Amino acid sequence: MVQKKIKKIKEFWDEQAEKYGEEYLATIPDKILKDLEINNISKYLDSGKLILDVGCGNGFSTIKFAETYKSCFLGIDYSKGMIKNAVKNLNKKNEDIKERLFFVIGDILELPFPEEKFDIVISDRCLINLVNIKYQLKAIENIWKALKKGGIYVMCEDTLEGLKKINELRKMVDLYEIPMRWHNLYLSEGKIFSNITDKFSLEVIDNFGSLYYIASRVFNGKLANIEGKEPDYLHPINVIAGKLPSIGDYSPLKIFVLKKI
Repeated sequence: MVQKKIKKIKEFWDEQAEKYGEEYLATIPDKILKDLEINNISKYLDSGKLILDVGCGNGFSTIKFAETYKSCFLGIDYSKGMIKNAVKNLNKKNEDIKERLFFVIGDILELPFPEEKFDIVISDRCLINLVNIKYQLKAIENIWKALKKGGIYVMCEDTLEGLKKINELRKMVDLYEIPMRWHNLYLSEGKIFSNITDKFSLEVIDNFGSLYYIASRVFNGKLANIEGKEPDYLHPINVIAGKLPSIGDYSPLKIFVLKKI
């Protein structure tokens, strides 16, 4: 049953790669949230590093990181179609980017690298595509092994606790609960972090999307509900919220900055 679901999830991402090609839509329908992800993950990167982006999709974000920082980047994804599109995206860039960024097919559960190789590892909505907590913890262990001592893991993932909080707000204005998509398993913050205390110290919890989720999934969601239509990801409410500093703790999507012990 587990292997069947793993296969089905991979097929889904292969289909996304085929459908959306090199566009950001291959991994997320919300462009403003995508930009927020990129901008806020970037805060924890640096130049002169060797950086691994696991579950890089079509490379849309990885290329943005490489344009911002003079580091060497490696993006991996288990979808052949995603990596094919990532290479297409990369080929549109200048030689400086091409010399510092590479994309290869690879699985987070079987990282094909020597131990203690990378200064920084990024996962952006990657672990949530693993079918159970056992695999999520295995992936984190592999990331820990791949990092140099004192290296940084920038974990940008959705959590069950964050989803519960935004749904509590939606319930207050008579909106239905946002469900997890069938191919996702949001992280349990309590279970995950209690199991990795021997590997990482938790340096930062960045709830960068809280204000945006309140505005887009509650205010804009309720407005669309009143008007009898689907919410528009590019509604002015969302655009304005995407430009403001975040407040509160109401986003499923958070950044956890972990330092290898």
